[in-house]
Amino acid sequence: MQRELPVMSVMRKPVAIADELIRACRNELDALNLCMNLSGLSDESIRDHLVIDKGHFSRIRKGRGNFPPNKRIALMELCGNRAPAQYEAMRLNCELTDLSKEAQIRVLEEQLNSLRRAA
Repeated sequence: MQRELPVMSVMRKPVAIADELIRACRNELDALNLCMNLSGLSDESIRDHLVIDKGHFSRIRKGRGNFPPNKRIALMELCGNRAPAQYEAMRLNCELTDLSKEAQIRVLEEQLNSLRRAA
């Protein structure tokens, strides 16, 4: 019998999480686990959606298996956060920038308001 996946309605745009949480990650595994833990989804939902074997998923969570690199973006979209990407950026002394139109509009509106207050 085929089950319906409840996570299909959970897909959301990944957002940045607090820098303190990223700094607490000791390694990439911590960042992957943080991503999944913050999602509020069960391991079963995550692994079913990403089509990862139950045993392999368990090994991934414990650090004894490798997370498939071709599923990282799908994981972040499913979980709704960018913890793994933020961790990598932090390790490389870089920052992630949201290039969405809404974010650009917010930044420009803030700059415009600052200029109006200064005038």
